[in-house]
Amino acid sequence: MWKDLNYAWQEAFSLAWESFKKNTIPIGAVIVDENEKIISRGRNRIFDTSSSNPLAGTGMAHAETTAMLTLKRDEHINIKKYTLYTTMEPCPMCFGAMVMVGIRNVKYAARDGYAGATELNDKTSYIKGKNMSISRENEELEAFQICLQSAYEYKSRHSIAQAVLDSWSEYCSCGILLAKELYEEGYFQNALSICKPIEEVYDEIINRLYKGESFEKVI
Repeated sequence: MWKDLNYAWQEAFSLAWESFKKNTIPIGAVIVDENEKIISRGRNRIFDTSSSNPLAGTGMAHAETTAMLTLKRDEHINIKKYTLYTTMEPCPMCFGAMVMVGIRNVKYAARDGYAGATELNDKTSYIKGKNMSISRENEELEAFQICLQSAYEYKSRHSIAQAVLDSWSEYCSCGILLAKELYEEGYFQNALSICKPIEEVYDEIINRLYKGESFEKVI
C-alpha cells in the first residue's frame, strides 16, 4: 500500500500520475544520491504539449532522460553512487544514457516486455565493465504500473497499443484486465475530474487487484 512505499517510490509514482494527467505516457523517475536524498526528478513528456522542458514533444522525453538532463558532471562527482528509480523498466535509449552519464544503480517497478532493455547489461564487455546494479522492486509495484500504463494505452488507442498490451500480458495479465475494466467504468476519467491524489489512486487499484494480499520482494 502507499504508506509502505519509500519516499523515492512515492515521488516516482506521483510523477507518473502527473504524466497521466497531462495525457502522456505515465512513467516517473527520480534519482537519489548516496544519502538517499532526491536530487533530480523526471517524468515522461513526449506528448505533454504544455511542458517547457527542452525535451518535451520529442521522442527523447522519457522519464529517465528528463531526470538525467540536469546532472552536470562537475556538480555530481559521486554520481556512481547514485540510484535511479523508475516506474517502468528502461528502454534502450534510457539504459544507454544511464551507462554513459555514470548511473550505476537502477531500480525499476515494472518489467517492460515490449521495450525494456535491462538485459543489455551483460551483452557487451564495455557495459559489463561498468558493474551496474539493476533490480526490479516487487510485484505490487509492477501490478500498479502495468495497470496505470495499460489504462493509458486503452485511452490513447495508438497503432501499437495492442502489441504493447500483449507483451505485458505474458507476466501481468491481471493488471491489464483491471485497467480495461476501470477505463470502461470511467474510473480514471472521474479520478482526473476530481483531482484524486496518487495515494488514493494507488491504494484503490491495489485493493481491487489483490484484495489485500501481500507480495514478496523479488530481488
